[in-house]
Amino acid sequence: MRILVDGYNLIRRIPELSLADREDLERGRDALVDALSQYRSGRGHKITVVFDGADSYSQEGGVEKVRGIAVIYSRHGRSADDVIISMCRKGNADLLVTEDSELRRKADDSGVPSAHPEFFWDRVQGEIYRRLKGALPEDEEPHHTAGGRRLKKKDRKVKNLLSRL
Repeated sequence: MRILVDGYNLIRRIPELSLADREDLERGRDALVDALSQYRSGRGHKITVVFDGADSYSQEGGVEKVRGIAVIYSRHGRSADDVIISMCRKGNADLLVTEDSELRRKADDSGVPSAHPEFFWDRVQGEIYRRLKGALPEDEEPHHTAGGRRLKKKDRKVKNLLSRL
């Protein structure tokens, strides 16, 4: 699965990442990339994180590979949102991680479902824990919703995709 992450959006919604980010932008980015790298090692997903380039060391933007994670900085004058939307429209992602409702809508219009940062971060932390301990504790197992009605085809697709996280 190809997971596209709205970098600062995720960082600023996760308390431990947000704290690191407030101390130093680079420290927040490094903490995110380190956790995603550990997650990728266990799950094998291709992960791309997009950051606004205006806050980075590079005003030219660009892509770099950091511990197996593709990190993209938008070039000067172009937002991370623009990069994310373009990637979704080109079919370069299977899932978008963001809380941004406008990005979620545009990704959905391009056929890319999205996950909330907190949901995704729980999966990341669960995989890190599993790799350290060998298994998830019972209360970390995925929850299944009850109900007798069948989900719509689109909702079944999203549910299946999220279960692979």
